[in-house]
Amino acid sequence: MKEDICKRIKIIRNNLGMNKNEFANFLEITPQYLGSIESGTNCLSVEKIILLSNKAHVSTDYILLGKENIIDDSTIKHIMNLSNEDLNTCFSMIRGVIDIIKRFN
Repeated sequence: MKEDICKRIKIIRNNLGMNKNEFANFLEITPQYLGSIESGTNCLSVEKIILLSNKAHVSTDYILLGKENIIDDSTIKHIMNLSNEDLNTCFSMIRGVIDIIKRFN
């Protein structure tokens, strides 16, 4: 499990296009400590995992467990119980968010 977390941390660094020095600075750790994390010798603290999650916009579930799906079964059940009016409101809000994102891209 620890090795998997270390691999995902390296994947996140690569996806951000950062070298080890940049990523260490990003996480507020030393490059040497980052090297020990990526090699599996050490692991990030809970505080640093939360920092990574917030700064890199990835879920802690992905970092810790490799789960990329952010919608769990209970959320799906809740959505299935929404009225048509509530669903339409949700869809309108999502379309609005998409429109805003498109304007900034």
